[in-house]
Amino acid sequence: MKKTVAVLMASLMCMGGAAAVASPDVVKPVSAYAITQSQQQQFINNLGTAAQKGYAQYRILPSMTIAQAILESAWGQSTLSSRYYNFFGMKAGSNYHGETVTLQTTEEINGVLVRVNGTFRAYHSFDQGIEGYYQFITGYSRYSNLIGETDYKAACRKIREDGWATDSGYTNKLISLIERYDLTRFDTMVPVTEGYFRACASSYTSIVDALNSIGAESSFAYRKKIAAANNITNYSGTPAQNTTMLNLLKQGRLKKPSSGPSIVYFPACGQSYNSIVDALVSIGADSSYNYRCKIAAANSISGYSGTPAQNTSMLSLLKAGKLIKPN
Repeated sequence: MKKTVAVLMASLMCMGGAAAVASPDVVKPVSAYAITQSQQQQFINNLGTAAQKGYAQYRILPSMTIAQAILESAWGQSTLSSRYYNFFGMKAGSNYHGETVTLQTTEEINGVLVRVNGTFRAYHSFDQGIEGYYQFITGYSRYSNLIGETDYKAACRKIREDGWATDSGYTNKLISLIERYDLTRFDTMVPVTEGYFRACASSYTSIVDALNSIGAESSFAYRKKIAAANNITNYSGTPAQNTTMLNLLKQGRLKKPSSGPSIVYFPACGQSYNSIVDALVSIGADSSYNYRCKIAAANSISGYSGTPAQNTSMLSLLKAGKLIKPN
């Protein structure tokens, strides 16, 4: 049974919610909310610290989270935020069974601002309110495209398109706040979860380019290890496998392979060689058939039998300095 607290009107509300969210028709200056610059900075820092901690678990971009809190709570001055610690205007849907509060708010319906009563989630502390936000935003599949998003403009666009707000200007208001108060500085200090690769930018379409962008090894052999660590079985570099890996990397959820022997490459041979045997001899490496079988296996050249195509592949890698030594 929900415990409901009835309140006639939220003072200076700019509230958001799940299916329908109402925000102020303009992003007002700090003075409009009778809040000092010191209070403003304290509010940003408090939300920023919480958003950075939340990122480690939920991967929601801190700058967007802080901007939402500023916009939805009127710098923490609204009734919903100051009394009930709901800084994000989250409505109480049918799947929510906690305490609620009923407040009057403004929503944009068919381009017209109207006053309506809304039932919102209510909390008892700052920490509960922040955790409630992350549970809310990650609890609905329509917001899943925000997880791991690293571009603040894309995040602000997506959350409006996903249905967070009825306000047609919601995206621009968030972006304006982010840029005005330099909130992206909180994005650059987010912690990296131990055992996972740092998230790459959402714009990458190639797993090789994405891995390179974060300074990670991108060779096929290492990608095969990454795949195994992330339950991508029988990795052969198919588009579907690479897309799965790339999506995990964008979300900061791509596990690193367990520590083991480092990948070691043969030194590159001269470009003039046209025989893998001669090329291996030239760098002082074993060129026997049995050892070449081991080299082939280490470089994912399957079923090695010394065919011209297999030897050419091996030679090309050796010339490029990318031929992996067998363990």
